[in-house]
Amino acid sequence: MSQVRACKLVGPCGEVEVKEGVIVAKRHIHLTPADAEELGVENGEIVAVKIESADRTAILCDTVCRVSESYARAMHIDTDESNAVGAGKDQMGVIVKV
Repeated sequence: MSQVRACKLVGPCGEVEVKEGVIVAKRHIHLTPADAEELGVENGEIVAVKIESADRTAILCDTVCRVSESYARAMHIDTDESNAVGAGKDQMGVIVKV
């Protein structure tokens, strides 16, 4: 069952309210087919990722692997998740099979 998501964007030039159609992206890893083979994962597979930063260590579960020739290896998480683990742009993580 799908949910209708709404949000309000507030900035220095005012605000906009979106009643529906907001997409909340699931955390995911972009991989080439060669990357996926090297790491032992498949397109659509759900994994966990252990992230160790100078501030703390966390395991981000429920991370989907997305495989395509047009991708470069990168993990996408939201700002709150990044802040929670103290991750920077060049942060590395380790895939943990669940």
